[in-house]
Amino acid sequence: MKHRSAIAATGHKFRTKNISKRVQKIVISPIKEMSILADLFQEKTGADIISFGQGIPYFDTPSLIKKGIKKALEQLDTAKYTLEPGITELRELITKDLGKRKRIENIEAKKEIMINTGCQETVACALASTIDEGNEVLLFSPSFASHIEQTIQFGGVPKFVPLIEESGWRINFQKLKSQTSKKTKVILFSNPSNPTGSVFTEKEVRQLADFAKKYDLIIITDETYDFLLYDDVKHFSPASLPDVRDRVILCSSFSKRYALTGYRVGFAFADQGIIDHMLKVHDALTICAPAISQKAAISALKSDQSSVEEFVRKLSFNRELMCQKLDELKDFFEYQKPMGAYYILVKYKFPKINSFDLALKILYEARVITIPGGAFGPTGNGHLRFSFACSPQEIEEGFKRLFKWATTFPIP
Repeated sequence: MKHRSAIAATGHKFRTKNISKRVQKIVISPIKEMSILADLFQEKTGADIISFGQGIPYFDTPSLIKKGIKKALEQLDTAKYTLEPGITELRELITKDLGKRKRIENIEAKKEIMINTGCQETVACALASTIDEGNEVLLFSPSFASHIEQTIQFGGVPKFVPLIEESGWRINFQKLKSQTSKKTKVILFSNPSNPTGSVFTEKEVRQLADFAKKYDLIIITDETYDFLLYDDVKHFSPASLPDVRDRVILCSSFSKRYALTGYRVGFAFADQGIIDHMLKVHDALTICAPAISQKAAISALKSDQSSVEEFVRKLSFNRELMCQKLDELKDFFEYQKPMGAYYILVKYKFPKINSFDLALKILYEARVITIPGGAFGPTGNGHLRFSFACSPQEIEEGFKRLFKWATTFPIP
């Protein structure tokens, strides 16, 4: 593959003069690049675009949370910096939530919880604190695109561990072992997975924990979608295992659970010895998460949680609808049904076409955003990621366009 940038795939040449070699090595996540390109295309042509791209829930922030936000606007301290590790009340609420939902006990809120500007910054702080130049980071492939770029950004070397697609994107522990060396320092993954929608079982997570202990590795786990599960699947966090608690960094977010993507607020839970160093990175990057966003998260955790249950019901409906539509295009696509999150990594049946080229072709010809699978690591090649976080009406319209486009597409 020539590149892992959708913008580069259009022929755009990036400036190199006076730009650091470190930054030249990374790209904007193609998840965001596709939205940027769609915006430019829309401006140029006036075409309306349906997005199966970036994972933005179509529903609004719940009214009870909005009421809390409005109240916070009247408070004087909302316009000021908070403590760098975050508002104490929020850290205490997160502690209770982790205890209730994940059975993580005896958390010291002021020492082991920190608030960040979204899970993305949380992972950045975790990586910056645990790897040096040339250290290897184990990433499952397919892996969240930004995890790849963040690893490179902080001097790490991504070591891709192919998942077993035919079994529902399960972990191949033999491959995990073969990709591990003396330079390996971290295992980084999302669970439920972005982009595959797979959910690692408790058995798999316990095996990962044992593996990390054996090879003295840090586990960085992105659990943003832990609430979004289907068909009675259960989520299990390695942070709940006492014997690896000192080597697990749990990263999470309020963005999807409460439809707060624009507020950019997330958090980390880890051993105090790790949090101490993550706070140094956080301070250098952002000082603190915005007070209004932290108060939105406080309001969310203190509110009735029925809105979360309603979100899951709506997205479960969307999952079934998108799978139905994909089944109607079975001559073009096949897929593993997701058990969590709101993504389907779809395999297309004409592998000679690069996933970046195909995603751009669909954007410009069908006016639908999909994400090139090549953005998610080597085994993402030959795939496109579809998000069903949009409205049912958008799913219907998007597939109407794809059906029409498919009738004219010359399969090589």
